[in-house]
Amino acid sequence: MTITDVRLFAYRQGPWRGRLNEQPHVDDSVATSATLPPAAARGTGGRLLPTGTTGLLSGARYPQTPVLPATAALPPGDRLGHLLLTAFGLQRREPSNRFNDHRTIASVRSKFPVHAFVLAPDGSSAYLDLYRHALVDLPGTVAPGGELGVLLPDAGEVTVILAARYTDLPTPYGRLRCALGLLELGINLRGLHIAADLLDVRVQQRWGGAEVTAAGRLVAGSGPGAWSPPLVVTLQGLGPLPAGQPLPHAVESGSPHYPEEDARLRLESGHSSLLESAGVTEPLTGLPPGSTEPVRGVPDLPHHDTGTARPDWAEVLWNRTAGRTPEGITGFSARPAVFGEDCLADLLAWSSRPAPGPLAEIARGVRTTVALQRMAGLPTGRYTVVQGRIEPDGTDPGLMQALQDGFSYPLTPGMDCGLRHANAMWVFSADLDAILDEFGPVGWSLLQLWCGWVTHGITTAAAAHGLFARPARSFEEFWMQHLMGLPRELVPVFSVTCGRSRFIEPMLDLRT
Repeated sequence: MTITDVRLFAYRQGPWRGRLNEQPHVDDSVATSATLPPAAARGTGGRLLPTGTTGLLSGARYPQTPVLPATAALPPGDRLGHLLLTAFGLQRREPSNRFNDHRTIASVRSKFPVHAFVLAPDGSSAYLDLYRHALVDLPGTVAPGGELGVLLPDAGEVTVILAARYTDLPTPYGRLRCALGLLELGINLRGLHIAADLLDVRVQQRWGGAEVTAAGRLVAGSGPGAWSPPLVVTLQGLGPLPAGQPLPHAVESGSPHYPEEDARLRLESGHSSLLESAGVTEPLTGLPPGSTEPVRGVPDLPHHDTGTARPDWAEVLWNRTAGRTPEGITGFSARPAVFGEDCLADLLAWSSRPAPGPLAEIARGVRTTVALQRMAGLPTGRYTVVQGRIEPDGTDPGLMQALQDGFSYPLTPGMDCGLRHANAMWVFSADLDAILDEFGPVGWSLLQLWCGWVTHGITTAAAAHGLFARPARSFEEFWMQHLMGLPRELVPVFSVTCGRSRFIEPMLDLRT
Protein backbone atom coordinates (compact mmCIF):
# COMPACT_ATOMS: atom_id res chain seq x y z
CA MET A 1 0.00 0.00 0.00
CA THR A 2 1.05 3.57 -0.60
CA ILE A 3 1.37 6.24 2.06
CA THR A 4 -1.90 7.73 0.80
CA ASP A 5 -3.72 4.40 1.25
CA VAL A 6 -2.44 4.05 4.82
CA ARG A 7 -3.31 7.68 5.58
CA LEU A 8 -6.91 7.14 4.43
CA PHE A 9 -7.15 3.94 6.49
CA ALA A 10 -5.74 5.69 9.57
CA TYR A 11 -8.23 8.55 9.37
CA ARG A 12 -11.22 6.32 8.55
CA GLN A 13 -10.68 4.17 11.66
CA GLY A 14 -9.72 7.26 13.68
CA PRO A 15 -10.86 10.89 13.49
CA TRP A 16 -13.32 10.32 10.61
CA ARG A 17 -14.92 7.28 12.24
CA GLY A 18 -17.88 9.17 13.68
CA ARG A 19 -18.45 11.36 10.64
CA LEU A 20 -18.53 8.27 8.40
CA ASN A 21 -21.00 6.63 10.80
CA GLU A 22 -18.57 3.75 11.40
CA GLN A 23 -18.83 3.74 15.19
CA PRO A 24 -19.04 0.09 16.32
CA HIS A 25 -22.35 -1.13 17.72
CA VAL A 26 -21.57 -4.56 19.13
CA ASP A 27 -24.04 -7.32 19.88
CA ASP A 28 -22.18 -9.37 22.48
CA SER A 29 -24.45 -12.35 21.89
CA VAL A 30 -22.75 -12.86 18.51
CA ALA A 31 -19.78 -15.19 18.93
CA THR A 32 -16.25 -14.45 17.76
CA SER A 33 -13.22 -16.72 17.40
CA ALA A 34 -11.84 -15.52 20.77
CA THR A 35 -10.10 -18.25 22.85
CA LEU A 36 -10.40 -20.73 19.94
CA PRO A 37 -7.02 -22.46 19.56
CA PRO A 38 -5.68 -22.64 16.00
CA ALA A 39 -6.67 -25.82 14.15
CA ALA A 40 -3.14 -27.24 14.32
CA ALA A 41 -2.86 -26.57 18.07
CA ARG A 42 -5.49 -29.02 19.31
CA GLY A 43 -3.41 -32.18 19.48
CA THR A 44 -2.81 -34.61 22.30
CA GLY A 45 0.87 -33.92 22.94
CA GLY A 46 2.82 -31.10 24.49
CA ARG A 47 4.50 -29.80 27.62
CA LEU A 48 2.52 -29.04 30.75
CA LEU A 49 3.18 -25.63 32.29
CA PRO A 50 4.45 -25.59 35.86
CA THR A 51 2.40 -24.71 38.93
CA GLY A 52 3.51 -22.36 41.68
CA THR A 53 3.93 -19.19 39.59
CA THR A 54 1.87 -17.15 42.05
CA GLY A 55 3.96 -18.33 45.00
CA LEU A 56 7.12 -17.51 43.08
CA LEU A 57 5.95 -13.96 42.33
CA SER A 58 4.92 -13.51 45.96
CA GLY A 59 8.55 -13.85 46.97
CA ALA A 60 9.56 -10.34 45.93
CA ARG A 61 7.97 -6.96 46.48
CA TYR A 62 7.38 -4.47 43.71
CA PRO A 63 9.52 -3.03 42.12
CA GLN A 64 12.31 -5.49 43.00
CA THR A 65 13.66 -7.60 40.13
CA PRO A 66 14.34 -10.38 39.54
CA VAL A 67 12.06 -12.55 41.65
CA LEU A 68 14.07 -15.59 40.54
CA PRO A 69 17.76 -15.08 39.69
CA ALA A 70 19.19 -16.89 36.69
CA THR A 71 21.41 -18.87 39.05
CA ALA A 72 18.43 -20.46 40.83
CA ALA A 73 17.98 -24.10 39.81
CA LEU A 74 14.65 -25.16 38.31
CA PRO A 75 13.40 -28.31 36.56
CA PRO A 76 13.84 -28.18 32.76
CA GLY A 77 11.30 -25.93 31.13
CA ASP A 78 9.93 -24.45 34.35
CA ARG A 79 11.56 -21.04 33.94
CA LEU A 80 9.98 -20.69 30.49
CA GLY A 81 6.62 -21.82 31.83
CA HIS A 82 6.69 -19.38 34.75
CA LEU A 83 7.72 -16.60 32.38
CA LEU A 84 4.83 -17.23 29.96
CA LEU A 85 2.31 -17.43 32.80
CA THR A 86 3.67 -14.21 34.30
CA ALA A 87 3.40 -12.48 30.94
CA PHE A 88 0.03 -13.77 29.73
CA GLY A 89 -1.50 -16.03 32.41
CA LEU A 90 -5.06 -16.31 33.66
CA GLN A 91 -5.80 -14.38 36.84
CA ARG A 92 -9.48 -14.39 37.78
CA ARG A 93 -13.15 -14.52 36.86
CA GLU A 94 -15.34 -11.65 38.06
CA PRO A 95 -18.97 -12.65 38.81
CA SER A 96 -20.50 -9.28 37.89
CA ASN A 97 -18.40 -8.70 34.78
CA ARG A 98 -19.94 -9.45 31.38
CA PHE A 99 -16.48 -10.04 29.92
CA ASN A 100 -14.45 -12.87 31.44
CA ASP A 101 -11.84 -14.27 32.04
CA HIS A 102 -9.13 -11.81 33.07
CA ARG A 103 -5.39 -12.18 32.52
CA THR A 104 -2.24 -10.27 33.43
CA ILE A 105 -2.78 -8.08 30.35
CA ALA A 106 -5.67 -5.86 29.30
CA SER A 107 -7.83 -6.80 26.32
CA VAL A 108 -10.93 -5.47 24.57
CA ARG A 109 -13.97 -7.26 26.02
CA SER A 110 -11.57 -9.97 27.31
CA LYS A 111 -11.19 -11.29 23.75
CA PHE A 112 -7.37 -11.59 23.91
CA PRO A 113 -6.64 -11.64 20.17
CA VAL A 114 -2.87 -12.04 20.63
CA HIS A 115 -1.62 -15.63 20.51
CA ALA A 116 1.83 -16.97 21.45
CA PHE A 117 3.84 -19.66 19.68
CA VAL A 118 7.11 -21.16 20.90
CA LEU A 119 9.96 -22.74 18.92
CA ALA A 120 12.66 -24.83 20.66
CA PRO A 121 16.24 -25.50 19.47
CA ASP A 122 15.33 -29.08 18.47
CA GLY A 123 12.85 -27.75 15.92
CA SER A 124 9.70 -28.56 17.87
CA SER A 125 7.06 -25.82 17.92
CA ALA A 126 4.11 -25.33 20.24
CA TYR A 127 1.13 -23.10 20.97
CA LEU A 128 0.49 -21.55 24.38
CA ASP A 129 -2.96 -22.78 25.48
CA LEU A 130 -3.73 -21.26 28.86
CA TYR A 131 -6.94 -23.24 29.32
CA ARG A 132 -5.09 -26.54 28.86
CA HIS A 133 -2.23 -25.11 30.96
CA ALA A 134 0.19 -26.40 28.37
CA LEU A 135 2.39 -25.71 25.41
CA VAL A 136 0.49 -27.82 22.86
CA ASP A 137 2.65 -29.37 20.13
CA LEU A 138 2.22 -28.21 16.56
CA PRO A 139 2.68 -30.88 13.87
CA GLY A 140 6.00 -31.27 12.12
CA THR A 141 9.52 -30.21 12.97
CA VAL A 142 11.37 -27.11 11.82
CA ALA A 143 14.53 -28.27 10.08
CA PRO A 144 17.78 -26.32 9.74
CA GLY A 145 18.02 -25.04 6.20
CA GLY A 146 14.26 -25.30 5.65
CA GLU A 147 11.98 -22.35 4.95
CA LEU A 148 11.46 -21.86 8.69
CA GLY A 149 15.01 -22.75 9.71
CA VAL A 150 16.02 -19.12 10.32
CA LEU A 151 13.73 -19.14 13.36
CA LEU A 152 15.64 -21.89 15.16
CA PRO A 153 17.18 -20.57 18.39
CA ASP A 154 20.55 -21.57 19.79
CA ALA A 155 20.86 -24.13 22.55
CA GLY A 156 19.38 -22.84 25.81
CA GLU A 157 17.23 -20.31 23.97
CA VAL A 158 13.61 -20.19 22.78
CA THR A 159 11.95 -18.25 19.98
CA VAL A 160 8.58 -16.72 20.90
CA ILE A 161 6.22 -15.49 18.19
CA LEU A 162 3.32 -13.16 18.99
CA ALA A 163 0.55 -12.49 16.49
CA ALA A 164 -2.94 -10.99 16.72
CA ARG A 165 -5.90 -12.79 15.13
CA TYR A 166 -8.28 -10.02 14.14
CA THR A 167 -11.38 -12.24 14.02
CA ASP A 168 -11.18 -12.64 17.81
CA LEU A 169 -12.57 -9.10 18.00
CA PRO A 170 -16.24 -8.35 17.17
CA THR A 171 -16.97 -7.90 13.45
CA PRO A 172 -18.73 -4.49 13.91
CA TYR A 173 -15.37 -3.06 14.97
CA GLY A 174 -14.44 -3.15 11.27
CA ARG A 175 -11.14 -1.39 10.58
CA LEU A 176 -10.75 -0.75 14.28
CA ARG A 177 -9.88 -4.45 14.69
CA CYS A 178 -6.58 -3.75 13.00
CA ALA A 179 -5.64 -0.88 15.31
CA LEU A 180 -6.76 -2.74 18.44
CA GLY A 181 -4.95 -5.91 17.36
CA LEU A 182 -1.68 -3.99 16.97
CA LEU A 183 -2.24 -2.14 20.25
CA GLU A 184 -2.72 -5.43 22.08
CA LEU A 185 0.33 -6.83 20.31
CA GLY A 186 2.34 -3.98 21.87
CA ILE A 187 0.73 -4.68 25.26
CA ASN A 188 1.71 -8.35 25.05
CA LEU A 189 5.24 -7.45 23.99
CA ARG A 190 5.66 -5.27 27.10
CA GLY A 191 4.16 -8.05 29.22
CA LEU A 192 6.74 -10.49 27.86
CA HIS A 193 9.58 -8.08 28.64
CA ILE A 194 8.32 -7.49 32.19
CA ALA A 195 8.05 -11.24 32.80
CA ALA A 196 11.57 -11.72 31.45
CA ASP A 197 12.89 -9.10 33.88
CA LEU A 198 11.18 -10.87 36.77
CA LEU A 199 12.54 -14.27 35.74
CA ASP A 200 16.03 -12.92 34.93
CA VAL A 201 15.90 -13.79 31.23
CA ARG A 202 17.30 -11.69 28.39
CA VAL A 203 14.95 -10.74 25.54
CA GLN A 204 16.22 -9.94 22.06
CA GLN A 205 13.81 -8.59 19.46
CA ARG A 206 14.09 -9.49 15.78
CA TRP A 207 12.77 -7.03 13.22
CA GLY A 208 12.02 -7.56 9.53
CA GLY A 209 13.89 -9.86 7.23
CA ALA A 210 13.68 -13.61 6.76
CA GLU A 211 12.88 -14.31 10.45
CA VAL A 212 9.66 -12.30 10.45
CA THR A 213 8.61 -13.72 7.07
CA ALA A 214 9.22 -17.26 8.33
CA ALA A 215 7.30 -16.53 11.55
CA GLY A 216 4.35 -15.37 9.48
CA ARG A 217 4.40 -18.69 7.61
CA LEU A 218 4.47 -20.64 10.88
CA VAL A 219 1.49 -18.72 12.23
CA ALA A 220 -0.46 -19.02 8.96
CA GLY A 221 0.27 -22.75 8.91
CA SER A 222 -1.43 -23.20 12.29
CA GLY A 223 -4.85 -22.88 10.70
CA PRO A 224 -7.26 -20.43 9.07
CA GLY A 225 -7.43 -16.90 10.37
CA ALA A 226 -6.70 -13.29 9.56
CA TRP A 227 -3.45 -12.61 11.41
CA SER A 228 -1.34 -9.53 12.02
CA PRO A 229 2.32 -9.57 11.06
CA PRO A 230 4.16 -11.37 13.89
CA LEU A 231 6.58 -10.07 16.47
CA VAL A 232 9.59 -12.35 16.93
CA VAL A 233 11.68 -12.41 20.10
CA THR A 234 14.40 -14.68 21.45
CA LEU A 235 14.48 -15.60 25.14
CA GLN A 236 18.05 -16.30 26.18
CA GLY A 237 19.45 -18.36 29.04
CA LEU A 238 16.49 -20.68 29.60
CA GLY A 239 18.37 -23.97 29.56
CA PRO A 240 17.09 -27.25 28.06
CA LEU A 241 13.40 -27.96 27.58
CA PRO A 242 11.72 -31.29 28.40
CA ALA A 243 10.47 -33.53 25.61
CA GLY A 244 6.80 -33.42 24.71
CA GLN A 245 4.46 -35.98 26.23
CA PRO A 246 0.76 -36.94 26.05
CA LEU A 247 -1.28 -34.29 27.80
CA PRO A 248 -3.63 -35.40 30.60
CA HIS A 249 -7.05 -36.63 29.38
CA ALA A 250 -6.08 -35.93 25.76
CA VAL A 251 -5.42 -39.56 24.82
CA GLU A 252 -8.92 -40.65 25.78
CA SER A 253 -10.80 -37.69 24.35
CA GLY A 254 -8.63 -37.10 21.28
CA SER A 255 -8.21 -33.74 19.61
CA PRO A 256 -11.13 -31.33 20.18
CA HIS A 257 -13.20 -30.31 17.16
CA TYR A 258 -14.94 -26.98 16.65
CA PRO A 259 -16.73 -27.24 13.27
CA GLU A 260 -19.02 -24.23 13.75
CA GLU A 261 -16.25 -22.04 15.10
CA ASP A 262 -13.86 -23.07 12.30
CA ALA A 263 -16.50 -22.30 9.67
CA ARG A 264 -17.08 -18.87 11.19
CA LEU A 265 -13.34 -18.27 11.30
CA ARG A 266 -12.94 -19.04 7.60
CA LEU A 267 -15.89 -16.82 6.70
CA GLU A 268 -14.82 -13.87 8.83
CA SER A 269 -11.20 -14.02 7.65
CA GLY A 270 -12.34 -12.82 4.23
CA HIS A 271 -14.05 -9.69 5.59
CA SER A 272 -13.19 -6.65 3.47
CA SER A 273 -11.90 -4.66 6.44
CA LEU A 274 -9.44 -7.46 7.29
CA LEU A 275 -8.20 -7.74 3.72
CA GLU A 276 -7.59 -3.99 3.85
CA SER A 277 -5.85 -4.39 7.22
CA ALA A 278 -3.49 -6.98 5.77
CA GLY A 279 -2.29 -4.47 3.21
CA VAL A 280 -1.92 -1.67 5.77
CA THR A 281 0.20 -3.75 8.17
CA GLU A 282 2.25 -5.63 5.55
CA PRO A 283 5.10 -3.05 5.73
CA LEU A 284 5.90 -4.39 9.24
CA THR A 285 7.40 -7.44 7.54
CA GLY A 286 9.61 -5.22 5.41
CA LEU A 287 11.49 -3.44 8.20
CA PRO A 288 15.29 -3.57 7.90
CA PRO A 289 16.38 -7.01 9.17
CA GLY A 290 18.31 -7.32 12.39
CA SER A 291 18.11 -7.69 16.14
CA THR A 292 17.93 -4.92 18.70
CA GLU A 293 19.85 -4.84 21.93
CA PRO A 294 17.87 -6.25 24.86
CA VAL A 295 15.77 -3.66 26.70
CA ARG A 296 14.07 -3.90 30.06
CA GLY A 297 10.32 -3.71 30.49
CA VAL A 298 10.62 -2.74 34.18
CA PRO A 299 12.10 0.73 34.77
CA ASP A 300 14.69 1.51 37.41
CA LEU A 301 12.59 3.04 40.17
CA PRO A 302 13.82 5.06 43.13
CA HIS A 303 12.88 3.91 46.61
CA HIS A 304 9.99 5.84 48.15
CA ASP A 305 9.43 5.46 51.88
CA THR A 306 5.66 5.87 52.07
CA GLY A 307 5.30 4.18 55.44
CA THR A 308 3.33 1.29 53.94
CA ALA A 309 4.57 -2.02 52.59
CA ARG A 310 4.77 -2.37 48.84
CA PRO A 311 2.68 -5.16 47.27
CA ASP A 312 4.44 -8.27 46.02
CA TRP A 313 4.53 -8.96 42.29
CA ALA A 314 1.74 -11.54 42.46
CA GLU A 315 -0.54 -8.89 43.99
CA VAL A 316 0.47 -6.34 41.34
CA LEU A 317 -0.53 -8.69 38.52
CA TRP A 318 -3.74 -9.58 40.35
CA ASN A 319 -4.61 -5.88 40.79
CA ARG A 320 -4.33 -5.19 37.06
CA THR A 321 -7.84 -4.17 36.01
CA ALA A 322 -9.54 -1.88 33.51
CA GLY A 323 -12.24 -1.02 36.04
CA ARG A 324 -15.38 -2.64 37.40
CA THR A 325 -19.11 -2.04 37.77
CA PRO A 326 -21.92 -3.93 39.54
CA GLU A 327 -23.86 -6.56 37.63
CA GLY A 328 -26.16 -5.09 35.02
CA ILE A 329 -24.14 -1.88 34.69
CA THR A 330 -21.66 -1.33 31.86
CA GLY A 331 -18.69 1.04 31.74
CA PHE A 332 -16.47 1.63 34.76
CA SER A 333 -16.94 3.14 38.21
CA ALA A 334 -14.60 5.35 40.20
CA ARG A 335 -14.53 7.24 43.45
CA PRO A 336 -12.50 10.25 44.56
CA ALA A 337 -9.11 9.32 46.03
CA VAL A 338 -5.84 11.12 46.68
CA PHE A 339 -2.41 9.81 45.62
CA GLY A 340 1.05 11.09 46.38
CA GLU A 341 4.25 11.88 44.57
CA ASP A 342 5.41 8.25 44.65
CA CYS A 343 2.42 7.16 42.57
CA LEU A 344 2.97 9.86 39.96
CA ALA A 345 6.71 9.13 39.84
CA ASP A 346 6.04 5.45 39.16
CA LEU A 347 3.47 6.20 36.45
CA LEU A 348 5.90 8.54 34.73
CA ALA A 349 8.78 6.07 34.95
CA TRP A 350 6.73 3.21 33.49
CA SER A 351 5.23 5.37 30.74
CA SER A 352 8.64 6.72 29.71
CA ARG A 353 10.51 3.39 29.55
CA PRO A 354 11.96 3.20 25.99
CA ALA A 355 10.51 0.55 23.71
CA PRO A 356 12.73 -1.73 21.61
CA GLY A 357 14.03 -0.99 18.11
CA PRO A 358 11.96 1.12 15.72
CA LEU A 359 9.28 1.63 18.38
CA ALA A 360 11.73 3.87 20.23
CA GLU A 361 12.19 5.89 17.05
CA ILE A 362 8.47 6.36 16.52
CA ALA A 363 8.19 7.72 20.08
CA ARG A 364 9.87 10.92 18.91
CA GLY A 365 6.70 11.74 16.98
CA VAL A 366 4.28 11.20 19.87
CA ARG A 367 3.18 13.74 22.45
CA THR A 368 2.01 12.37 25.79
CA THR A 369 -0.37 14.65 27.66
CA VAL A 370 -1.89 13.78 31.02
CA ALA A 371 -4.86 15.30 32.81
CA LEU A 372 -4.28 15.09 36.58
CA GLN A 373 -6.63 15.45 39.55
CA ARG A 374 -5.89 14.80 43.24
CA MET A 375 -2.41 13.62 42.32
CA ALA A 376 0.88 14.56 44.03
CA GLY A 377 -0.60 17.80 45.37
CA LEU A 378 -0.70 19.31 41.89
CA PRO A 379 -3.53 21.53 40.69
CA THR A 380 -6.11 19.90 38.43
CA GLY A 381 -5.22 20.48 34.81
CA ARG A 382 -3.20 19.43 31.78
CA TYR A 383 0.45 18.45 31.85
CA THR A 384 2.84 17.47 29.06
CA VAL A 385 5.22 14.58 29.67
CA VAL A 386 8.77 15.45 28.65
CA GLN A 387 11.57 12.91 29.19
CA GLY A 388 9.89 11.28 32.17
CA ARG A 389 8.79 14.48 33.90
CA ILE A 390 5.72 16.68 33.58
CA GLU A 391 5.43 20.31 32.56
CA PRO A 392 2.23 22.26 33.41
CA ASP A 393 0.11 23.14 30.42
CA GLY A 394 -2.85 24.87 32.04
CA THR A 395 -5.00 24.46 35.13
CA ASP A 396 -8.69 23.63 34.79
CA PRO A 397 -10.72 22.48 37.82
CA GLY A 398 -13.48 21.14 35.54
CA LEU A 399 -11.22 19.26 33.13
CA MET A 400 -12.13 15.72 34.21
CA GLN A 401 -15.85 16.42 34.01
CA ALA A 402 -15.38 17.95 30.55
CA LEU A 403 -13.41 14.88 29.43
CA GLN A 404 -16.20 12.65 30.68
CA ASP A 405 -18.77 14.68 28.74
CA GLY A 406 -16.85 13.92 25.54
CA PHE A 407 -16.32 10.24 26.31
CA SER A 408 -18.26 7.48 24.58
CA TYR A 409 -19.57 6.12 27.89
CA PRO A 410 -22.46 8.44 28.77
CA LEU A 411 -23.61 8.36 32.37
CA THR A 412 -27.02 6.64 32.30
CA PRO A 413 -29.01 4.33 34.61
CA GLY A 414 -27.45 1.36 32.83
CA MET A 415 -23.95 2.73 32.23
CA ASP A 416 -21.38 4.23 34.58
CA CYS A 417 -18.49 6.48 33.61
CA GLY A 418 -16.06 7.27 36.40
CA LEU A 419 -13.83 9.61 34.45
CA ARG A 420 -14.96 12.64 36.45
CA HIS A 421 -13.49 11.00 39.58
CA ALA A 422 -10.34 9.64 37.90
CA ASN A 423 -6.89 10.73 39.01
CA ALA A 424 -5.21 10.70 35.61
CA MET A 425 -6.04 10.41 31.93
CA TRP A 426 -3.10 9.80 29.63
CA VAL A 427 -3.53 10.81 25.99
CA PHE A 428 -1.10 9.84 23.23
CA SER A 429 -1.26 12.17 20.22
CA ALA A 430 0.62 12.30 16.96
CA ASP A 431 0.84 14.17 13.68
CA LEU A 432 -0.18 11.23 11.49
CA ASP A 433 0.85 12.96 8.30
CA ALA A 434 4.32 13.77 9.65
CA ILE A 435 4.83 10.20 10.91
CA LEU A 436 3.87 8.71 7.55
CA ASP A 437 6.09 11.18 5.73
CA GLU A 438 9.08 10.28 7.95
CA PHE A 439 8.62 6.53 8.38
CA GLY A 440 6.61 5.62 5.31
CA PRO A 441 3.58 3.27 5.30
CA VAL A 442 4.94 1.33 8.30
CA GLY A 443 4.69 4.41 10.53
CA TRP A 444 1.03 3.97 11.47
CA SER A 445 1.52 0.33 12.52
CA LEU A 446 4.59 1.17 14.61
CA LEU A 447 2.59 3.93 16.32
CA GLN A 448 -0.08 1.45 17.43
CA LEU A 449 2.55 -0.97 18.76
CA TRP A 450 4.25 1.84 20.71
CA CYS A 451 0.93 2.90 22.28
CA GLY A 452 0.43 -0.69 23.43
CA TRP A 453 3.92 -0.86 24.94
CA VAL A 454 3.39 2.33 26.96
CA THR A 455 -0.17 1.40 27.92
CA HIS A 456 0.89 -1.82 29.63
CA GLY A 457 3.57 0.07 31.51
CA ILE A 458 0.97 2.49 32.85
CA THR A 459 -1.44 -0.33 33.78
CA THR A 460 1.32 -2.11 35.70
CA ALA A 461 2.30 1.01 37.63
CA ALA A 462 -1.37 1.75 38.36
CA ALA A 463 -1.91 -1.79 39.66
CA ALA A 464 1.05 -1.40 42.02
CA HIS A 465 -0.77 1.53 43.64
CA GLY A 466 -4.26 0.01 43.66
CA LEU A 467 -5.61 1.98 40.69
CA PHE A 468 -7.48 0.68 37.70
CA ALA A 469 -6.11 1.62 34.28
CA ARG A 470 -8.61 1.65 31.44
CA PRO A 471 -7.15 1.71 27.91
CA ALA A 472 -9.63 3.24 25.47
CA ARG A 473 -10.26 4.57 22.01
CA SER A 474 -13.74 5.62 23.19
CA PHE A 475 -13.45 9.35 22.62
CA GLU A 476 -14.24 11.91 19.96
CA GLU A 477 -10.82 12.88 18.63
CA PHE A 478 -11.51 16.52 17.82
CA TRP A 479 -13.23 17.17 21.16
CA MET A 480 -10.32 15.51 22.97
CA GLN A 481 -7.89 17.58 20.92
CA HIS A 482 -9.60 20.76 22.09
CA LEU A 483 -9.80 19.79 25.78
CA MET A 484 -6.15 18.71 25.93
CA GLY A 485 -4.96 21.93 24.30
CA LEU A 486 -3.39 20.18 21.32
CA PRO A 487 -2.46 21.94 18.09
CA ARG A 488 -4.57 21.08 15.07
CA GLU A 489 -2.03 18.72 13.52
CA LEU A 490 -1.79 16.48 16.62
CA VAL A 491 -4.53 13.86 16.64
CA PRO A 492 -5.29 11.84 19.83
CA VAL A 493 -4.56 8.18 19.08
CA PHE A 494 -5.15 6.38 22.38
CA SER A 495 -5.86 7.01 26.04
CA VAL A 496 -5.50 5.37 29.45
CA THR A 497 -7.62 6.46 32.42
CA CYS A 498 -6.45 5.71 35.98
CA GLY A 499 -8.38 5.92 39.22
CA ARG A 500 -9.71 4.12 42.28
CA SER A 501 -12.61 1.76 41.61
CA ARG A 502 -15.84 2.30 43.54
CA PHE A 503 -16.95 -1.33 43.15
CA ILE A 504 -15.30 -4.49 44.43
CA GLU A 505 -16.51 -8.05 44.97
CA PRO A 506 -15.14 -11.53 45.72
CA MET A 507 -13.61 -13.07 42.59
CA LEU A 508 -12.72 -16.57 41.41
CA ASP A 509 -8.95 -17.05 41.52
CA LEU A 510 -7.69 -18.83 38.37
CA ARG A 511 -3.98 -18.60 39.15
CA THR A 512 -1.63 -21.52 39.75
